[in-house]
Amino acid sequence: MFSLRILSVLFVVSASFANDLEIYFDLIDLNHDGKATSQELAIFLDRFYEEKFDPDFSPTSPLPSATKAMLEKLIQNYNRNATRTYLVINDLKRVYYELYSLQNQVPSSEYQGLDPEQIHLSYTHNVHNQMFISFVTRDRPTPNLRPIIKYGSEGYIVFGNTTTYNVGGWHHWIHYILIDNLQPGTKYNYALGFIESDNKTTPYIFSSPVWTFKTMPIQTNGQREFVYIYGDMGTFMPMGIEVMKAIVSDFISNTDEQPDYVVHVGDIAYGGTGGKIEIQAVWDLFMNQIAPIASQIPYMTATGNHEKYFNYTSYKTRFFMPSKVDPTPFEVDENFYFALETNLVQWIFLSTEHDYTEGASQRIFLENALEQYQQKWQFKQRPWLIVVGHRPMYTSDIGANAGDLQVDLEPLLVKYGVDLAIWGHMHCYERTTPVKFNNVTDREHFSADGKLYKHNATAANLTSPIHLTIGMAGALINETWFPQPEWSHIRYATFGFGKLYIYNETHLEFKTILLDPTVVDEEDRFMIVREF
Repeated sequence: MFSLRILSVLFVVSASFANDLEIYFDLIDLNHDGKATSQELAIFLDRFYEEKFDPDFSPTSPLPSATKAMLEKLIQNYNRNATRTYLVINDLKRVYYELYSLQNQVPSSEYQGLDPEQIHLSYTHNVHNQMFISFVTRDRPTPNLRPIIKYGSEGYIVFGNTTTYNVGGWHHWIHYILIDNLQPGTKYNYALGFIESDNKTTPYIFSSPVWTFKTMPIQTNGQREFVYIYGDMGTFMPMGIEVMKAIVSDFISNTDEQPDYVVHVGDIAYGGTGGKIEIQAVWDLFMNQIAPIASQIPYMTATGNHEKYFNYTSYKTRFFMPSKVDPTPFEVDENFYFALETNLVQWIFLSTEHDYTEGASQRIFLENALEQYQQKWQFKQRPWLIVVGHRPMYTSDIGANAGDLQVDLEPLLVKYGVDLAIWGHMHCYERTTPVKFNNVTDREHFSADGKLYKHNATAANLTSPIHLTIGMAGALINETWFPQPEWSHIRYATFGFGKLYIYNETHLEFKTILLDPTVVDEEDRFMIVREF
């Protein structure tokens, strides 16, 4: 249904795609008059977020002035009409059009029910020779059809499989394919479709000029990795799709530093409404929202609290992380935790929503992964060690509770020399100094302006982790801070995303990219240099 074609003058939205938008719009437009007002937005946000956005809000009382001003600004952002004080569904359609038109594409209804949409690449444990891809169709293929990917100049074909689930009456179909025996560092064009049982006839095949993927090259001198990294995105409300537009624009315009993959640190689509309700159309909208990026570079995810509904069924079925595709003996819970080793980074993805205490399967996995990494210290051949999870271990946001993480996991992060720990959950950005057990450490190696951490640690416990909280990718921002602790180097609450630059085994840089840089004195940027 979400066929991607060269931009034409005519913009056509298919009935199914429009229905997703209508379902989403109706969640806001409570009286169904075709107008989403600030009062209705307030009610929507109050029930859609587990974290109440305004403690003084009551659905039956006038909005507080600050809340009303915030929501009116949000409405103007989407309707771009200062004289109109409400949204209509065409405002949402236009924003999707703008997202896809960045790559000269539009949503179209030409192929209808078997048109691939929600296209999503992900890494397996073999980043050099494999790629995993999934897509969704609105209709179920007939029994004689199997999903395929056709890729490369030789037109190689790989077969896949089909699955679905029944949460909330969802009745679309997820197709997934493991592509093996790829060449390292190679870019492939690809098409998606279906093949008949004779394994020769392909009655449905769909492609786009920008459907490409690239395997990771074998590490060489001068090898670099760039990563988009963020958390807590969601769809339209309030700004998830606007942040994704900024990411796509960055990907297109900065050809010299296009990221190789994405790391999304939990709270993905916000399909849940704060109770035991999950709207599958929101997941569909979100997966199509990220498709301009996820169809080109692997999109790797951690689990957040907003994925929990119906025992994480939507998340577990829609996403294919290495621990689900090809688990190691210690990756026993599908997508929830896994290790991913690229050329320059040893990533450890954790679930802060699942048991990580002594004896739990996730704790055993983590300890094993860290023990394996320690061997690289001994031979001075170590990649960067980055731990990813949703709820932050360090934050001065008043809504957080990081105590259990610090008690149960921080000793391991310190013992094994984690370089960066990256979190979401709080809808803000905050970076710590090098820190251990709530104390600023390694002051002599941390520059006075906080832009450089340069150390020559020869053992893991001689260095200190820096923590990033980066849940600013579009979910509602309504943060309240504690007085700033000494270990909190910089913090701000505004929308944006992060870019991580891993130049080699000794130099790593990070920066934030904000939708509105004028709201802060200076966007954060810092570097870690390891001399060993």
